[in-house]
Amino acid sequence: MQSLFLILILASAQAPATGTVDDGDWQPDSREASLMGNDDEAVTKGFTRVRKTIPTAFQGVFRKTLAECGQASDSALTVRPTKMHFSASEADVQRVRVDGSRKIVVTSIYDGNGQVWEKTETILLGKGGHSIAFQSEQGPDTRLRCPR
Repeated sequence: MQSLFLILILASAQAPATGTVDDGDWQPDSREASLMGNDDEAVTKGFTRVRKTIPTAFQGVFRKTLAECGQASDSALTVRPTKMHFSASEADVQRVRVDGSRKIVVTSIYDGNGQVWEKTETILLGKGGHSIAFQSEQGPDTRLRCPR
């Protein structure tokens, strides 16, 4: 019984609370940085426009409004090289097609609310890099970049 209790305590300490996003350290880790370097080099040499990582310009911490930055919010989004963390789900990036300096098409495997699904999304980078917008049939879902 004590072992089960210890496992539950450890699991809850490692997982963020529901409805929050860990914005603390969104910089790429060494594995992500290596993947990004390989992708950047291949794209620069003209070998491919398909990557395994989200380009640096699209990465960061985002919210619907700047007032929400630094707070738990339903609009919380953290974009990393190989993952996107939303308030109720997490996406593991599978493929990124670069359609321009401000447009990417990302295919990810999502996990959230007890479900797993695959989704392909077009993401646009706002002028100056201060926002990103997910294109959908209902219109763009725009998030503003939070200051560091």
